[in-house]
Amino acid sequence: MADASRTDKDDELFERRTIELAKRAANGAPCVGEFMSPRDINRARAILDRAGYGGVYAFVGGYDGAERARLVCVPDYMICDGATAAEAAEALAAEATSAVRVDGSGYRTLSHRDFMGAILALGIKRSVVGDIIVDDGAHGAYVVADAKIADFIAENLTKIGADTVKSSVSPLPDGFSCARRTEAISDTVASMRADCVVAALMRISRERAKSMIESGLVEVNYETEYKPDSALGDGDIVSARGFGKFRIVGTDGVSRRGRLRLRAEKYI
Repeated sequence: MADASRTDKDDELFERRTIELAKRAANGAPCVGEFMSPRDINRARAILDRAGYGGVYAFVGGYDGAERARLVCVPDYMICDGATAAEAAEALAAEATSAVRVDGSGYRTLSHRDFMGAILALGIKRSVVGDIIVDDGAHGAYVVADAKIADFIAENLTKIGADTVKSSVSPLPDGFSCARRTEAISDTVASMRADCVVAALMRISRERAKSMIESGLVEVNYETEYKPDSALGDGDIVSARGFGKFRIVGTDGVSRRGRLRLRAEKYI
C-alpha cells in the first residue's frame, strides 16, 4: 500500500540515515538499525548498493524467513577468516534482538492485528518491533523486538482486547521457522495483467481494480504499482490496504472458456 503521508523529505531522511549506518560501520563501529518493512528493506538495499556498500551489510529479522528485519552494517575487521557480512550481522543482531512469548487465555481467537494493536497501545514505536508470529491456534504468539524494549513489553502486555494474556521474554526455539497462515484462492482471469489479477484476488470489478492501481493503492512485491497492464507472475506479492496481502502461486491450465486458472493464497 502506498504511504500517502510519506514526503520527499521523509525519503531523503530515510536515505541519509541508511547511509549513515554504513558510514559508521566503515569507520569501525558496528551498527544495528531499527526494524524495517519489506518495502523499506528493498529501498535500503538499493540505496546501499548504489552507494557502494554492497558487501558490508545484511538484513536480520531474528529467524530465517522473517518479513520485518533490521539493517546491520559490519566493519571490515569483522569480515575475516572466511566469515561473511551476513554471518557477522547475525551475531550482532542476536545481541540486540529478543523475543517475547505471549499466551492468551485460550478462550478467544487473537489475530495479528489484535497483538499489534495492543503492543502499539503501550506507546511503543512500530520500528522497534519485528515480526509477530501468531500460533496456529490463534491463542498466542511470539513477538520479535529490540532487546531494549522486550522487558517493557513482557511487563506491560497483560491485555489484548478483552482477553487476559501472560507475557515473558523468551528466546525463539532453536531452528524456529514460520509458515504464514494462508487461505487458498482460485479463480479464472483473462490474462495475468495486474488489473485482472487484482480484481480476482480482491473480489472487485476490473474497473475498480484498474482505478485502485492508477491511484497508487496497490503494491506488487512491496512497491507501488501504477500500471494496470503490468504482467504479474508466480511468487509475486500483491497487497492493498483494506483488502490484505496475497501471493500468486501460479496458473493451472485454461478453462473451457479460454481463461487462465489462477491459484493464489491470502495471508490471514
